[in-house]
Amino acid sequence: MAYDKKLLAAARRELERERTAHIEELEARRRDIYTREPRIRAIDRELSTTAASVLRAAMESGGDPTAAIEKLRDRNLGLQEERGGLLRQLGLPADYLTDKPLCPKCGDTGYAGSATCECVKARYAKLLKEQLSSVLPIADQNFSKFDMSFYSTRPDGRSGISPRENMEYNLGECKAYAAKFSKDSPNLLLFGSTGLGKTFLSTCIAEAVSARGFSVAYDTAINIVAAYETIKFGSGDGEAAAERAARYERADLLIIDDMGTEMGTAFTVSALYNLINNRLMAKRPMIINTNLLPETLSEKYSPAVASRLLGEFLPLRFFGDDIRLLKMRRT
Repeated sequence: MAYDKKLLAAARRELERERTAHIEELEARRRDIYTREPRIRAIDRELSTTAASVLRAAMESGGDPTAAIEKLRDRNLGLQEERGGLLRQLGLPADYLTDKPLCPKCGDTGYAGSATCECVKARYAKLLKEQLSSVLPIADQNFSKFDMSFYSTRPDGRSGISPRENMEYNLGECKAYAAKFSKDSPNLLLFGSTGLGKTFLSTCIAEAVSARGFSVAYDTAINIVAAYETIKFGSGDGEAAAERAARYERADLLIIDDMGTEMGTAFTVSALYNLINNRLMAKRPMIINTNLLPETLSEKYSPAVASRLLGEFLPLRFFGDDIRLLKMRRT
């Protein structure tokens, strides 16, 4: 998994903020309890000072500190028991003033040993999902919202199977892809006419993969080419374009939507070829959605691009009636 450094740093800052808020809340509890029961303040003060004073006295006398430590232990246990009893008299649990970390695994450091703790990974996944939701309607387009009723049960004249049977297969493949996604996952080529669910299923995959903590970059082929044009020719916000290009290149999963709708210039073909080829070389999975049929890819793109799309991607064909039109008729 390739972490986005900015998001990972943001996840760690979020943990720090939550830890600070937790400490402030604990201090507010202490102030309240000390006002209501001053004896607890006295106990806490004694607990914080007795250890140092007993050990210092033992070391200064040059004797064996074992007896002093035992005496200290017994005294502290007694004070803790008294403190717990006073808190229970106030209707509170005995550990009400105990500083318990938000994450027992890492003690709120963000690290379990030398590795990033699961608590940071969970916050990172949440931030990934928030980032993705800014460009994709993942709240409304996920596997639980997929409606198979839009696909006809009437067999297709050419394939012999119905659009619904075909989509049941595609849906199963996409669900399995999302559930098993890893750096070794294959590339997918979703092709067929407009309005058949290619973008919807891609969004479903993006939502599920992002929820597992993998970074997902999504954009249309037109926007991707525009970013590289800005970088190349300096025709806009170069810094923002470079940041977008870095996401295209480094994300765990890249989804290129509407490939084939961009202008067919030499630069366009070159930019898409370099992006696709570099990700293939780095073994970073991709999903490409296109209205073009496999046999027409070589007409739109160079043989090198067509060869990679046909040879390095698993094809999923979409056919049937335009879902957008069907939705309009229903409403």
